[in-house]
Amino acid sequence: MPKEYEIEIQEVLSRVQKVEAESVGEAIDKAMALYYGQEIILDAEDMKDVDFTPITNKEEKTDNGGMYNEER
Repeated sequence: MPKEYEIEIQEVLSRVQKVEAESVGEAIDKAMALYYGQEIILDAEDMKDVDFTPITNKEEKTDNGGMYNEER
């Protein structure tokens, strides 16, 4: 009889954005303002990685520590 499993799916989105600034701190502040102001929106084209992790009971064991990774 089939069992029900909980699988966590976690995506990693990443993009390098050029920002003009007087210092790295100012550049980070500007990038954050653009991101939180929704002027930079990460989407499917920015996907770098995805992990599938079974949420297991103590009795259940997995061969690789519970992590399944499908890197793009």
